[in-house]
Amino acid sequence: MLLIALLVIIGAVVHLLPLSSQERMINSISDDGYLMMTIARNMTLGMGMSIAEGTIPSNGTQPLTTGLWAFGYWLLDGDKIQGIVWIIVMQFIIASLAAVLLWQGIKRLLQQRPHAGIIAALTAATWYASPILIGHTMNGLETGFYTLCIIGVAMLFSLSVNTWTMRRSVGIGLLLGVTFWVRNDAALFIFAACITHLLLGSFDFNAIKQRFWQVLVMGATSVVVALPWLINNYLNFGNIMPISGQSQSLGIDFARNLPGIPALLVEYLFAFLPIPQVLDSQTWVKVICAVIMLAVFGLLIKRSAYFQARERRLVMLISIYTVCLVGFYGLFFGAANFLPRYLFPTTPFFVLLWAIVVVFLWQRVSLLSQWLQRVLPVIAVLFLGVVIGLHVRAFLITHQTGGYHQYLGGYSRHFQLAEWVQQNVPTDVWVGSWQSGTVGYFHNRTINLDGKTNPEALEARKKHQMPEYMVKKEIQYFVDWASFAIWMEKPVLKTHFELIVKDKRKNLVVLQRRIAFKDV
Repeated sequence: MLLIALLVIIGAVVHLLPLSSQERMINSISDDGYLMMTIARNMTLGMGMSIAEGTIPSNGTQPLTTGLWAFGYWLLDGDKIQGIVWIIVMQFIIASLAAVLLWQGIKRLLQQRPHAGIIAALTAATWYASPILIGHTMNGLETGFYTLCIIGVAMLFSLSVNTWTMRRSVGIGLLLGVTFWVRNDAALFIFAACITHLLLGSFDFNAIKQRFWQVLVMGATSVVVALPWLINNYLNFGNIMPISGQSQSLGIDFARNLPGIPALLVEYLFAFLPIPQVLDSQTWVKVICAVIMLAVFGLLIKRSAYFQARERRLVMLISIYTVCLVGFYGLFFGAANFLPRYLFPTTPFFVLLWAIVVVFLWQRVSLLSQWLQRVLPVIAVLFLGVVIGLHVRAFLITHQTGGYHQYLGGYSRHFQLAEWVQQNVPTDVWVGSWQSGTVGYFHNRTINLDGKTNPEALEARKKHQMPEYMVKKEIQYFVDWASFAIWMEKPVLKTHFELIVKDKRKNLVVLQRRIAFKDV
């Protein structure tokens, strides 16, 4: 239990570590997190869901978390720095609640199994303190809140096996609808819940008929709750999918992301042992990881007869949900660098598998000999040392180099853009950026160009007219990563802009309009 207590302390400290300095606090938020925060702040200032100083309406966000962030900005009169503090504190509270809910849910789920309390506590503490996972609950986005909802609904769904009524169908349907408002790909989770409830149980005709109606009520209730957001999207933006999702789906190659997913899931299974970046792109590593994950799912299927009814419901629910996430993001989506975040809600349940195996082996080994019993504390210390070591390494990387570390949440590879704009561009001058989240948060007159939050830019991308769009807007400066210097080869931009900064060390490029803006 001392190990578990230490893991909880480590998790709490790391979650609050960004508050140790303003620089670390600013850099703890992802670029997409700043996109959401800009929309939230504009809502507070009476501009509605919008970007670019309220001039461009947007639905490129997840509404419920955006509303929660907006509440903080309302309390703080729109103060940008204090708003970041609010969001970091809220993320800490949300992650802590998720860990507690995971602990209590697993303890109830496994209450008839030996060592249920230890398994539950080890799962929650490892998930809470994992160097691989913790950064995703600190990114300024909905990830932590969404995972909290997934844990809560999954546990309630699984524990309700013997008490299911139509009222329960409505109740869980409401929670599923709320989860959709937290993140829209909860539609996949809703599908998984409906299929799981329909298939598990007696195959007597009357029993199937009863479950069918229960599923229909549950699914319909979730759709009714989700409907206002879907209607808003369709009426105001022409598609039920937010523009952020549409932007990430442009120009993708079918199944491009699929080969990298097994390695990601193996990392999630061993939540304190990251695969080195020099290896995770290797074909042989991908093959080994695919074999491991197939073996895990095969073992779950083989052992399904030994599961209790509530355990079987959870395993089937999360398995279907995971397959849906892998299928959607692996086959039909772009932005491979965001896959860890998209699949993150499955992590509590992968860690549960790890904890079950660890406790099982621990108990077996402790019965064999006194010598092995003496070794077990050493193993525990080594495990704790690995966790602490990875956190210290991540801290040193982000602190000493100002670089990016995907596990601890150091997203400063964008702040150099905002810093240049703050130092060189007047507040009333318009800036355009593909990586516009951090820039747009600190410089109000920023136009998003990748289409995640800007429907105009999304249409320009669809029509392959981005250079023309940039010329037509009042953009005086284009500020982005150094790789975007290649844009100067585009004839339209070469005519209207000149390259004034190209700094590979800072990963910064700046284009400036050659002449004053004129309506064209």
